[in-house]
Order: sequence, then structure tokens, then C-alpha cells
Amino acid sequence: MLQIALLLMGSNFVRRNAPMLFLFSLLWCAAGTMVFTDGMVEESYFPLHVFGYFMLAESLLTLISASGTHGARRAIFCFKGGVFGFIALLIVSGQHNSNLLMAIIFGFACFITGLFVIASAWIVRYPHWRRAMFGGVLQLIFAIFLFLPYPARHDGTVPQFIGMLMMLSGVQWAVMAFRLRRMRDGYRIFNMFAPNDLLTPDEVPPEVTQPFTAQDGQRLTVHVWTPVGSAEATPIPRPVLNRYIAAVDSNGVISTGHAALEMTPDIYISLYPAADIDRSPSEFFNTLRAVRDNDVSGEFKKSYSVEAAEWCESDRKVVFFDFSPASLEHFWLRYRKYEIYNLTWRNCSSSVAYALEAALDGVRGEKASWSHFLRLFFVPELWIAAQLRKRATTMAWTPGLLLDYSRALHAIVHPVRLSWFKKGSQQSSASKDRVNDR
Repeated sequence: MLQIALLLMGSNFVRRNAPMLFLFSLLWCAAGTMVFTDGMVEESYFPLHVFGYFMLAESLLTLISASGTHGARRAIFCFKGGVFGFIALLIVSGQHNSNLLMAIIFGFACFITGLFVIASAWIVRYPHWRRAMFGGVLQLIFAIFLFLPYPARHDGTVPQFIGMLMMLSGVQWAVMAFRLRRMRDGYRIFNMFAPNDLLTPDEVPPEVTQPFTAQDGQRLTVHVWTPVGSAEATPIPRPVLNRYIAAVDSNGVISTGHAALEMTPDIYISLYPAADIDRSPSEFFNTLRAVRDNDVSGEFKKSYSVEAAEWCESDRKVVFFDFSPASLEHFWLRYRKYEIYNLTWRNCSSSVAYALEAALDGVRGEKASWSHFLRLFFVPELWIAAQLRKRATTMAWTPGLLLDYSRALHAIVHPVRLSWFKKGSQQSSASKDRVNDR
């Protein structure tokens, strides 16, 4: 969440406030240590019931927000609100059996997440995968710790879990703030957070000093051909697989979908492999690895009109009106030099995802204040975008993940300003004015 928030605020805000962010991260880590230590003793001073009522209010607001959304966002909001509400009720009840049940829930969540991190790191072998695997092992150890009744007989499960999250986030923020303090003038936030080998194999992106303002009438469109929408025949119903991985139609043909990004009238980013990739089961896991041996020749399509004429129209479009054309042009001029395609780390969806992030670098910079920065963390879509980006960068970007990620960023950049009484009935129609979702 912090990384996306800093990206949207821009380099000027980050460079100016990096020392304050570093100090806040240290205080946050210290507070997390105190909360975790408090959960280790029999008589805890952590305001558990107050936290439970806070979570209950959060779950109710999330469920209310879900009434004004549709599609995958509504499912995510309902899931988050339901889980938070269930845990809040367990906390408010104050029963020992409830504490045991929460220990089981938190323990299984950490255990499953740790297994996912280890499996994805081992299969994909993305940069720093050994470090990620070590982190997954630590999650498994912490999950086992939550399962054990020692030392507070599960009564301190909630402060232990919260304290650990605060400590880890505080350390991550401190490391990030230390890096940002050393960022030189003219350097963009996107260049700090993007993978080292994203643009070119050997070069570091230079400074960018052009103005970052969109011209009147200029817009940025994310085109997505979903696996279901691009299937030639009726797809077999498999909701999750069809949306995020691939769809199989009644004739047995596999459709993985596609993604592209268009900035009128100059830029069109649509990456394809120059030749078909062997996707046989025997080579599946080898192809998934983000290593140089799996790089193949790629090609960029000339324009959306040409691609639509050769194939079909995109069935999902997300349109942005506030973005940085100069930052996107800088990204595109360097990215297009190497027509390389990799199924995991440099595919059509990842190309669009990173191009979109480059275009949105500093888009909220005109409101570069601490109040606007902190307000971003109360936007539910920021949490959704962070979760989607985390899953995509540890496995692979797919058209389904990119679509949801683009929608989440769109909701942050172009918020719908309605009262709570009108939000449920008007948010969907108001969003369609910004998002052409056919």
C-alpha cells in the first residue's frame, strides 16, 4: 500500500518528506513491538474490545461500499467486510473459545500465505526469490507459534498478530524511506520501484525533467481482452480460472486473453511473442520461470485499430484522464528498444501494468500534503491494488489481474464524490462515465 501511495504522490513529496517517513516508521515499529510484547503476558493492556468495535465499523463501511460497486470489486469488498465482521464479533464476544478460534484463523492464514510464497518463489524464480522463500518459511514458523497455547493460552493472539504486522511494516517502511532519501533530483518514483531489468538489461534509467501534465482531450486507455471475451466458442464455466488464468471453450481451445495500453494519439503498447510458445504440460513449469533462458523474441503491434482488425475488439476498457504523458513516453522509448517476451516477467499484461504505473507516477502531486497522503490509506481500492500487485509480482501478471488492478487505480485517481446516501444507487452509473466497461 505504501509503495503505491508514494508512487501516486510523486518524487517531490517523497524527497521532501523522506526523513519524516523514516521517523514515523521507527515509531510504528516500536509501537508494534510493544503491542506484540503485551500479547505475550497473561494480563494484557491492549484495548481488545475497542479494536473489535473499530473492526466492526470498518466491516460495515466496507459492506456499504460494496453496494455501490460491481463485478470483482464487489466480491472483494464483500469478502473483506465479511471476514472483518466475523473476526470483530469474535473479539467483542470476549470468550476463550473465540480466542482459540481466532488463533486457528490467523494461524491458517499465515500458513497458507507462507506456502503460497514458498511455492511461487520456487516455481517462478523471480528476482530475490531466495529472500522471498526465507520470508515464507518465517511465516510458517509464526503460524505454528499462533497455533501453540504458549505463553498466553491464545488470549494474546490478536495483539501478537497485530504487533507482528506493525513490526514488519515498520521495518519495510524504514528501509524504503532510507532508499528514498538518497533519490537524486529529477529521478522518478517508478524508477525506484520497478524491477531492475525491466527497461534494459544493463542500463539504469536517466533523470526525467520534462513537465508531467496531460493535455486537454488526451486520454489513456487500458484495453483488456479477457479469456472469456476473446474465446471463439462458448467457454466452459470456471469463474476464477476463466477470469484470472485461461478459459477453455466447448471445442477445447484455450484462450488466455490479452492486454494493451493506448495513449491517444502517439503510443500503443501491445506485446506478443514473435512465435508461439510451447505450452505443453511437460514444459509448463520450466516456461513459468522468470529466467533469461525463457526469453523469446517479441513484437509490438502498431496500433489498436490494426490489432482489432486482425483479431477482435477489446471487451474491457479502463480510461484515465489524469496521467503523465512525459513519464509514459520516457518509459516507452526505453522499453521498446528490446523486443523481448517472457511468459512471466515480460508479457503483455506486465508491460501494460508497468506502463500504467509510469504514467501515474506523481499524478496526485498537485495535492502533495500529508493530509492527502494519509487520506489515500482510507481508500478501499488502495488495499485492493496492493493485494493484486503483490500476487501478480510474485507469480505473473495476467489480463484478469491487470483489469482489476487498473480499475482499482482508476478509483483512486478518479474518485466518485458522492454522499453515502447516494453512493449505492449512483456510483455504478457514475463510474461508467469514466470506465468504458462493455
